[in-house]
Amino acid sequence: MFRKIWKDPVWSKVIAVGVLALISLIASYFSGVWPFIYSTLSQAWYFLLASTSVSNWLLGIMIVPFFLLGYALLIAFKEWLFGIESELNFKDYTKDNFFGLLWVWRYSGNRIDNLHSLCPRCQYQILPKDSSSYAAVSRYEFICEDCGYSGGYFEGYPEELHQKVELKIQKALRTGEWVEKQNA
Repeated sequence: MFRKIWKDPVWSKVIAVGVLALISLIASYFSGVWPFIYSTLSQAWYFLLASTSVSNWLLGIMIVPFFLLGYALLIAFKEWLFGIESELNFKDYTKDNFFGLLWVWRYSGNRIDNLHSLCPRCQYQILPKDSSSYAAVSRYEFICEDCGYSGGYFEGYPEELHQKVELKIQKALRTGEWVEKQNA
């Protein structure tokens, strides 16, 4: 039973903290630090319950936001001083050029969603137009209706092109190419 609890990641940490607290308590008692800790805690308790024109416990609560603000400023100063950049997240990668078109998407969970093709010049959404006209293979053209840019002809159905673009996006995510494209 104890082995099963010890292997559990949460319970093993709870047990470890309990053992360390017990060791600290015993060590502080025998080293003579316990009277100082008790004195400090009792003085803090009496201060919180003491009466002034404003209750001290209310002042204590009002100090908390100032500590949080100070902590936030300290973190901001640390980032500014050391030049720490926030790590890139793969979900920041939401646009790229494939097959002569600019493609944009978003993520639903970890899945690519809402994939659209845009004109690389003016970023107007380009919809595929059927240009097969009695051909044996379906053929679609991507022409920008705003600036006249032509993305060229693609044989097959638009869904197949979307699938190819999704595969390219997944490859960029898998190989890490997307990081280079984000930093470029």
